[in-house]
Amino acid sequence: MPTRTLQTSFSSHPDAIAQLQKQLAWYRAFFENAADAVFIVQPETWSVLDTNEYASFLTGIPRMELLGASLPQFRRIFKLLTKSSSPTILSELSLSTPNNENLMVEVSARFVNYDGQRLIQAIARDVSEQRALTDRMVQADKMVLLGQLSAGVAHEIRNPLAAINLNLQVLQRKAAPDSIEAIYLDTAMQGVERISKIIDATLNFARPGITSTQSENINLIIRNSLDLVSSTFGRKTIGINLSLAENLPTISLDYKQIQQVFINLFTNAADAIRAKGEISIQSYRELITRRGDQFVVVAISDTGIGISEEDLTKIFDPFFTRKAEGTGLGLPITQRIIYQHGGSIDVESSVGNGTTFYVKLPVVQNT
Repeated sequence: MPTRTLQTSFSSHPDAIAQLQKQLAWYRAFFENAADAVFIVQPETWSVLDTNEYASFLTGIPRMELLGASLPQFRRIFKLLTKSSSPTILSELSLSTPNNENLMVEVSARFVNYDGQRLIQAIARDVSEQRALTDRMVQADKMVLLGQLSAGVAHEIRNPLAAINLNLQVLQRKAAPDSIEAIYLDTAMQGVERISKIIDATLNFARPGITSTQSENINLIIRNSLDLVSSTFGRKTIGINLSLAENLPTISLDYKQIQQVFINLFTNAADAIRAKGEISIQSYRELITRRGDQFVVVAISDTGIGISEEDLTKIFDPFFTRKAEGTGLGLPITQRIIYQHGGSIDVESSVGNGTTFYVKLPVVQNT
């Protein structure tokens, strides 16, 4: 029998066994040290039969727990492979992991036959950052186009608005101070002023990108910005909690524009607090180990009314606002400035419990 012959051959040649063991160890080392996560998944049960160490790092699940775990997300991969005329398919999956509830991975998968079973071999790569970067670039392009359009509209409105304003002033001088006409004219003038503020905000939104950058201390900008807005909190009782990390790396940025970002976010945080509450500001360093990228993160939290889940998807849309006197351009301008600096801004909020904005700015490495 062939099996018996093979056993006899190896038993009589211990060097051949050692060589085979060496080859197995060699291939296992390649498997373990692959730059991407490798999964061997059993269809129907969707259980992980084998995986490498990077898969554990990627998912945040210890390897012993990952082995045998069910990943039903691979059901879609199985269907794609079954329908495909190509032996390999390329797709994306969203995995819910302890480290990331919406981990986006690019998956290259194929069927492999082993011991009479047809298994799925999948190589997964984290593309969350690339996906987020693409989304930011698309959003930034939209903002540029909208800014150009808005600037044109704002200029067209400004001229007739100036004529309206001038004529209203003439009528105000002629109207008796306590007359009903004077009240109507005052209301009209308030409307003109409101439109003028919207035009100014629109033109600010449409301004070109960064004008000048230099290395700056982010903590200093935070403190200076807070000094500028704290006097505008009015009669509210607002406690300020600062937790600024020491020895943060300096960042190349436009001081005035980043100061505008913080002023916008501090003002929004104060507006969200009805009468009494707290604003917490934290700065810290974040390192993406795999790529070696460094960021300085500023987290701004308030104990205000929070943002509804429905509104949370709209807050960076130009002209969207729930404030009676708002223009709806503060956050879009903030987002645009941060994107122009190569950074990102994220938000989490719960109605009745407050809101936190995370501003992440890259640290340029010296080469």
